[in-house]
Amino acid sequence: MKSIHFMNPVLLLLLMLLTTGCWDRKELNDQAIITAWGFDLNEDQMFTGTAQFAIPSKLGVGEGKSQGKAFFTVSGNGKNMYDASKNMRLKLSRPWFEGHSGVVLIGETLAKHGLANILDELGRDPTVRLRRDIMVLKGGAVQDFLELTYPLERVSADAIVKMHETAGLKANRTLRNFYMAAESEESSPFLPVIEMNDSSSKGSSERTDPKMKLWGFAIFNKNSRLAGYLPMNMGYYQQWIKEQLKSIIITVDIPGEKGNVVVEANHLKSKIVASPLGSKVHFLVTLSGKGKIRENNTRLDLAVSKNIALVQNELNTQAGTYVHQIIKKVQPLGTDIFGFGEAFHRQHPYTWKTLKQEWPEKFAEAEISVSLSLQIQETGLIGIPYILKNREIKK
Repeated sequence: MKSIHFMNPVLLLLLMLLTTGCWDRKELNDQAIITAWGFDLNEDQMFTGTAQFAIPSKLGVGEGKSQGKAFFTVSGNGKNMYDASKNMRLKLSRPWFEGHSGVVLIGETLAKHGLANILDELGRDPTVRLRRDIMVLKGGAVQDFLELTYPLERVSADAIVKMHETAGLKANRTLRNFYMAAESEESSPFLPVIEMNDSSSKGSSERTDPKMKLWGFAIFNKNSRLAGYLPMNMGYYQQWIKEQLKSIIITVDIPGEKGNVVVEANHLKSKIVASPLGSKVHFLVTLSGKGKIRENNTRLDLAVSKNIALVQNELNTQAGTYVHQIIKKVQPLGTDIFGFGEAFHRQHPYTWKTLKQEWPEKFAEAEISVSLSLQIQETGLIGIPYILKNREIKK
């Protein structure tokens, strides 16, 4: 009994230590919330950092919400990324919180200089989430871009991420994917590209056209320097080869017809077969999917099976030729953004050991064939073009 009474004060003391308050807590209401980051390199070779901060009082919904911009930006210059960030903090009344930051913008000048600095800074910061978007801004200044508003979103940074998703691409992974590609021996990294759209300055001053749009993809070499661009109409097919695309719209020209047929393809799949070919390598890329007719601007009656076969054959031939042209456009850069190196490594692991040191050169010289296997499964509710008379329809 005495031992039990002796232990009671000790237990109470331990409980008191465990129930102490959070004396060093940081309330979210007392912090400045970053919604987007931006980095660039200015003419003096100084790094410029810009952060977009949300204004909580203007983020409400309904009739009682405040009017005006729901965000503001702060910029700073420095010899490196951290120095620029330190100078930005001197302009803030609160410590910042970047857990809600959804996108990082990279200026074109910095992308050409190389992303080693920013990748090191972001990789060392434990508050940075890898599941976020990182994009290249084509033309213009990052500071100006982050000042843009967007008609449908209170914070323009939200629009950037949602535009990426709406385009049918897999968003919120580009930072992680960039790190993985930059560190691998098989592939080269790439990033989506966004640009400022100045069309709203033409015509009426009351036009509210969005001032930003997705442009395509930026291709980086193994030193994380910008090597070239791929416009969006080509970038979709690159994403298809990587199996990172949900759907794609393809316009097919029909021989002997003045018009064209528009096909929406989904359930997209990709298969790459690698083969050593003497001192070179050969790849066969097979792209497949299911298609729906969305528009018919020809005289063809698409209720007739032979016409469907004609459209499907032209669809696969023309799209296959286009994909081959895209690959040939990228090959001279020596930047494998399609996953060919990964496929070769998986299928020929022993041969890969002799190729990996010179893979950029081997990729540039590789012989690549493309085969498409899109099956048209739906033609819509009508087969005959709606505005044509019976004598004009081609059965």
